[in-house]
Amino acid sequence: MHTLARTVQFFTAAALVHRASAFRRTFAAGRIASPRASRSAMAAAAAESGGAAADAEREAMQRFMAHQKTAAKLPYPVQARSVFAYAPGYAVLSTLCKADEGYPAGAVVGFAPGADGLPIFFLSSISGHTQDLLASSKASLTVTAGNFDGADSARVNLLGDVRKLTEPADVAAAREVYLAKHKDAYWIDFGDFAAFRMTELRKVRFVGGFAGAADVAPADYLATAPDAVLAYSAGVASHMNDDHRDSTAAMVRHYVGLSGIEDAHIMSVDSLGMQVRVKRAGGESFKLRLPFPRPAESRKDVKDLIVEMTRASAGAS
Repeated sequence: MHTLARTVQFFTAAALVHRASAFRRTFAAGRIASPRASRSAMAAAAAESGGAAADAEREAMQRFMAHQKTAAKLPYPVQARSVFAYAPGYAVLSTLCKADEGYPAGAVVGFAPGADGLPIFFLSSISGHTQDLLASSKASLTVTAGNFDGADSARVNLLGDVRKLTEPADVAAAREVYLAKHKDAYWIDFGDFAAFRMTELRKVRFVGGFAGAADVAPADYLATAPDAVLAYSAGVASHMNDDHRDSTAAMVRHYVGLSGIEDAHIMSVDSLGMQVRVKRAGGESFKLRLPFPRPAESRKDVKDLIVEMTRASAGAS
């Protein structure tokens, strides 16, 4: 409604300025006899123009919402698994506080994504959260997407049991995975650090942004794989944002049907399309889904699809 209100104000003001200019020209030429009558006519015309503009904007937003409702998106289990797999490697670990029984405690910790979709940690024995886990394995990990920038960005919460690894083979395997994610983490070999792992997954909560939340069944989460295209999404998005922002805006106008696009910034690219943050002439900024005409299975597919969509959108206003 805020978008609609601002649009109505903009078009109404523009219409008034236009009508006022026309009135001054006509009056100066002596073609009207009654300024009062002309003012009434001008007000009526402005109201009619503003109403038409509001109707057009309302219809455009209805088309936009209908498009977004059916736009191809990754299934929730794939989205959740992808956020976890491609996150920068730091997240909020929540534990049951040993020092204040019954209260939750949170700490930002490093983690590495295991191939099975569960997190691996190397924690210091002197840390409060380590003592919490040794007293109770109940914990959760909240992981944000690499491009997280607010409440409309993706995050996933894994709820389960985190336990210390004791078998030498398990510790060695965890060390290899952790160092693959955190190459400079030499400190994991210090004597006061130990390997921990989430061994049981009880619940998965995924939030992909506004109106995009779901509880994902642990079995579905564990059975799926992260989206392959998202692995190189950052490079594709960076290239488009640096060199082809006008093309992205044209694609939004052409495929989504939104006008007044001043800027379009690609947030991420997956096998089914792109997440784009747009800014409209009225000042509002929001994210939308820009789907591909067909799924992409490789980096070449992504390039070919974007070129195809750019050509189809050429000249869109």
